[in-house]
Amino acid sequence: MKKNDVDLIGKTFYDLTVKSKHTEKLYNEITWVCKCVCGNTTYATTGQLLRGHKKSCGCRRKRTPKNALDLAGKKFGRLTVIQRSGTSENGRALWLCQCECGNTIETSATTLRRGEATSCGKCLIDKRIEHAREDLMINKTIDGVPVPLLTKKVRSDSRTGHKGVHRRIRKGKEKFEVSITVKGKRMHIGTFNKLEDAINARKAAEKEYFEPYIKALEEKERERD
Repeated sequence: MKKNDVDLIGKTFYDLTVKSKHTEKLYNEITWVCKCVCGNTTYATTGQLLRGHKKSCGCRRKRTPKNALDLAGKKFGRLTVIQRSGTSENGRALWLCQCECGNTIETSATTLRRGEATSCGKCLIDKRIEHAREDLMINKTIDGVPVPLLTKKVRSDSRTGHKGVHRRIRKGKEKFEVSITVKGKRMHIGTFNKLEDAINARKAAEKEYFEPYIKALEEKERERD
């Protein structure tokens, strides 16, 4: 793509964000109206922006020493610094970084150099979820049954506060249906007039259908230890 074909509106180059194309050329190049992080408006040519020869309206030279740190291109963990992206509220330089997973974040040089930011964060969460899923399926599954799922807490939207116990209205009367799911199959245990009876029936079903898997996992983990 030729320089004359480039559209830089909306893009940020260090402290400058391109707002519009200038009506006149500078140095025989297309020139852009830019807003600096300090609030001033300035002009820069396509070449100045793309080559990083102009990074601010000039305020950067006043507030940044000549030996200021330039992190562009440097790698911190899974993050590669792309460019300066402005200044934080407390005056710290912010850097736009790309993570190996493709996400981008803004962070300060101090955070990067201290090792407090080594990824976008999201990909590590995704990895932890993936590892937890693998651990569940490989190490905590008995005969195709992920055992920890058998004892997970009741859902917050449960109307009875108990797993497998459902409140129903039949012909104007309150009933409690009990069911249990094992190996993907849902079994109906019974329908009861009292919540207490339904809860007891569910506990009995868990003892009959869940307990063998729970004990088998405990035995498997003892052998592994």
